[in-house]
Amino acid sequence: MFFIFGFNKKPAGKENRKINRNGFEVNAVITVYKRYFELFFIPLIPLGKSYSVYIPHSDEYFEQGAFSKMPEDLLEVCKEVGRKY
Repeated sequence: MFFIFGFNKKPAGKENRKINRNGFEVNAVITVYKRYFELFFIPLIPLGKSYSVYIPHSDEYFEQGAFSKMPEDLLEVCKEVGRKY
């Protein structure tokens, strides 16, 4: 008998927001992901949320938990959006 299990993240929601970045008001695409423990590719146990921000104006991309750290001001905006999902 064998089990197929693992961890995965699925997009829970996406929102366009205007944020202040480097003295300019720019559009940002904020995506909220939910992380799950999966068994046989079925999400069973929710483990939390993570966020990503894409700013097309300056072509910047930040993802929480990736190799770089997301700036605190963007993380606060993401958490505000994440309360809906």
